[in-house]
Amino acid sequence: MIAIRGATTIEKDTPIKIKEATVELMNELIAQNSLKPENMVSVLFTATKDIRSAYPGKYLREVLGITDVPILHFQEMDVQGALGLCIRVMIHYDAPVRKTSVYLRKSKSLRPDLTGSSIV
Repeated sequence: MIAIRGATTIEKDTPIKIKEATVELMNELIAQNSLKPENMVSVLFTATKDIRSAYPGKYLREVLGITDVPILHFQEMDVQGALGLCIRVMIHYDAPVRKTSVYLRKSKSLRPDLTGSSIV
């Protein structure tokens, strides 16, 4: 089993902004890693404390149709000076894939070293 991670940001805490950012992030992760829902073991989302209007995982189910994967949500640590309005995801995946982390929007600044890929 491997873990694939990614992150994105929103401009404002609204359900539509969370939906757009989450769907964009998950579509990129799925495309860049050739992921299949049946090999997803679990999906963990974190959000900074300034995101309170919706759960990102809701849109995994409603928009992307990924309904049989356990999803959990957590609040990101509130560290002074950290990037705000940020959604992070970690997908646990049970198959060998080209593992590529995806960081979109302002989250690109978080881990520029992980935007490459590796075979696992």
